[in-house]
Amino acid sequence: MPNRRDAADIFEIHRMQATIDGHEVVAGVQPLCGANLVSLRVDGHEYLHYDDDAARRPERVYSGCFVMFPTPCRLRDGRYEVHGEAITQRKAGRLVDIHGLVRDEPFEFCLSEGGIDLHLDITPDHPVYEGYPFPGRLSLRMQLMARGLEYSFSFENHGRRPAPVGFGLHPYWRIPGRREDVCIRIPFGQVMLAEELIPTGPTRPVAGTPLDLRQTRPLEGLDLDNVFLERLGDDPARIEFRDIGKCMTLRADEVFSHQVLYTPPGKPFVCVEDLTCAPNAMNLQSVPQEVSGFRVIGPGEVFGGTTRFVVENLQ
Repeated sequence: MPNRRDAADIFEIHRMQATIDGHEVVAGVQPLCGANLVSLRVDGHEYLHYDDDAARRPERVYSGCFVMFPTPCRLRDGRYEVHGEAITQRKAGRLVDIHGLVRDEPFEFCLSEGGIDLHLDITPDHPVYEGYPFPGRLSLRMQLMARGLEYSFSFENHGRRPAPVGFGLHPYWRIPGRREDVCIRIPFGQVMLAEELIPTGPTRPVAGTPLDLRQTRPLEGLDLDNVFLERLGDDPARIEFRDIGKCMTLRADEVFSHQVLYTPPGKPFVCVEDLTCAPNAMNLQSVPQEVSGFRVIGPGEVFGGTTRFVVENLQ
């Protein structure tokens, strides 16, 4: 694959648009900048926060909805061990200890009617291979649907040994007006204990704590950056925008076993992130798999899942 990371057009946005069941849906993607989903508009309302100026700074402040692979969120010291091999997660010689290795990589892509297919091949000569020495193909598909977007991913192991794998999406959901008009629901029963925002393995029930978000609560007054697990059935997470009478729901497959809620005060966004494993899962192999989400896939195997961002009317 040609190296296009320094091309002048890496921030070019490719748009999809369709009217489905009477609802106009428009989405924008930057294939050459990590396949970042930078816009999702439903019936004229924009639901993603994207700061183009910040993205172009040398330190590159991210927004939109970017991909986290193979290590969602934080990884302790950027290191882990698997199959008896010590892995240091580096790219271009630099240690990477947060948000994985692909968020600024160019993806090959193909636009179709109301959708886009993207893929990235990790080979020994690819920059990601330095910090993730496991050949494979990461594939993404974003397809417009009535009142929203269906987002699927898969990773196929092209190597000769099992590959550790984790995936996450980091959407910055836009606060359209006043923070006090936004409410949120996170339907998970446990929260992970953490040190310096990095999970250490133990969990505790959310019941009876300020982290109990199983019922809808106002965003105002919440200052959280926590990892939740133990989803309650197939209930979706919800963000209610009461000033516009709309609700964003995140309907994820079971493979998305963990969810991060990030609510920085004073910012024009809230992040609800679906993950297939806990942050730092590569270093939590000694705890039960249902807690860490750590997994490996064998040669030739494929791991994937789907989540759906769907707008509903508030009753």
